[in-house]
Amino acid sequence: MMMVSIRNEPARTWLCWLMLLWSAVGLKAQQSSPAVPASSYVRVDGVTYGQGKSAPLLADMYVPKDPGLHPAVVYIHGGGWTGGSRTGWSRLIVPFAEHGYVGMAIDYDLSPDVRFPIALEECKEAVRWLRAHAIQYHVDPNRIAVAGGSAGGELAALVALTNGDNRYEVGAFTNFSSSVKAAVLYSADLDLTKFSDTDDAILPYLGGSCSAQHALCREASPQFHLHGDLPPIYIGHGNADGDVPYSQFTSFVDAYRKANGAITPFTAEGGPHSYAADPRWFQANMDAVLSFLRKNL
Repeated sequence: MMMVSIRNEPARTWLCWLMLLWSAVGLKAQQSSPAVPASSYVRVDGVTYGQGKSAPLLADMYVPKDPGLHPAVVYIHGGGWTGGSRTGWSRLIVPFAEHGYVGMAIDYDLSPDVRFPIALEECKEAVRWLRAHAIQYHVDPNRIAVAGGSAGGELAALVALTNGDNRYEVGAFTNFSSSVKAAVLYSADLDLTKFSDTDDAILPYLGGSCSAQHALCREASPQFHLHGDLPPIYIGHGNADGDVPYSQFTSFVDAYRKANGAITPFTAEGGPHSYAADPRWFQANMDAVLSFLRKNL
């Protein structure tokens, strides 16, 4: 059954994600600054990676202090494509920075100011920007992954599944590749055709209903991009998710395997949409993602 509560995510579900993140790791308030040192990484906030519709596109960088080049992960926030912020990812990124992964948490233009595929194009530009600045941020340009939750999971999946697709190479640094080596998805929107024609996030994201724009709706759905050389994917979902039905997860996993893709599924038994930030699954999910990245990145 189609659930539309995800489309209130900027006001309700997204806030729930943030509250659970704080409780999971004992978040303490911090003042933003150009560079915030930590025990094993340096954080650089508000780096411009591109130009959006009306303002610069910003990223927060998490750079391990260890010498040498590191694998990197570009993180894409959720919020129903109409809300959310890169800052909400902080406590999901820190453990990876502490394990030697460069993190790049990005903002992108939100609907209804822009429509698909603008956000996807901006996310792919972020990957190109990271490659162009690999030396500056100690990144191994051959070891870049993408991660996203909820609506950000849809974008992360599309970034990975459109490796080599020049249709979405828009913006700066087009002499660099936007291809990624792997993807990590949390509670992702995977098949937009399964949502209601009155869905209050899909309508502004696509500029109309899926029925009215069926081809565009399929183009925005990772479920319909399972062809070619598929990158390895880690995908997690709570089987009590009331916003994105668990059936989208199982259908995607089955289809990925049939398409000969390598996929690592994680089910949070009884988990809600915000399972990844919930203390009950936080560590198990984090350990599973780290294991996946060590193997595939």
